[in-house]
Amino acid sequence: VVKRIYTADEQQQQAESQKAALLSEAESVIQLLERAVRLNMATDEERTRLEAWERYSVLVSRVDTAKPEWPQKPE
Repeated sequence: VVKRIYTADEQQQQAESQKAALLSEAESVIQLLERAVRLNMATDEERTRLEAWERYSVLVSRVDTAKPEWPQKPE
């Protein structure tokens, strides 16, 4: 099996897709945590997780897909 070599454009498209998927995942987590905060049901840990996920989403949104360096996902 010969490993395919992707063009720069293909690599950038793959990075754009990955970026969209990571942002979607982050938004999903953030929405749930924001709801808990809004309803005064959030624990201190959830408030901390919300901030971490918001920071992560900003960092992902700033990734240059021409040469992506992905931030570490919060736990």
